[in-house]
Amino acid sequence: MWFRESFPPMLRFLIAHGAQPPRWLSPETHCIWKSYEEWKRAKAKQTKRMRELTEFLDRTKGLQARFMLQRLNRAYPKILAYAKAHGQGRIVESNYRRLLYRKEGSVDPQGAYILIDYINFKGDGINKSERYRGKGWGLYQVLTRMDPKDPDPHHAFYVAAKKVLTRLIRIAPPERRLWRFKQGWFSRLDTYLKP
Repeated sequence: MWFRESFPPMLRFLIAHGAQPPRWLSPETHCIWKSYEEWKRAKAKQTKRMRELTEFLDRTKGLQARFMLQRLNRAYPKILAYAKAHGQGRIVESNYRRLLYRKEGSVDPQGAYILIDYINFKGDGINKSERYRGKGWGLYQVLTRMDPKDPDPHHAFYVAAKKVLTRLIRIAPPERRLWRFKQGWFSRLDTYLKP
């Protein structure tokens, strides 16, 4: 695919930290389900590979969280540099800090969750190959679209993310059929409003 995959690097991280995946799964394994519909059928039937994958992912949740945090920590300086090069540095930095820190300076766990989850869900937004009609859908795009007047940064991010993903569905090539994912994507965004 033309977009950056996040599962193979995560799997490499898990293995490097002692996790034992099912024998059929490696960072070089191609997706064993050829379509979203095939994946849904395997999930509904609870096939052997689906069960093994689910059990593996359940056992490694802590390591997955470490990988996701590491990904955010590595990506943010690149996002900020990209934002500065495009005249958006101040807004990106301000919105990132609004999410990550409470007014008194302590880390906001919900804001940290939002940042970590979204970058692992939709990427950083700076890869030029991850665009339709020149428009991206990653963390960068959402941070630049947050309403600075909204006093609740979680809500501001949620609203901006819905707009970015709605635009993605609208401008994507019809054969991608991204409208199929809208309900799931928006359900995921709903978790951003639940502390």
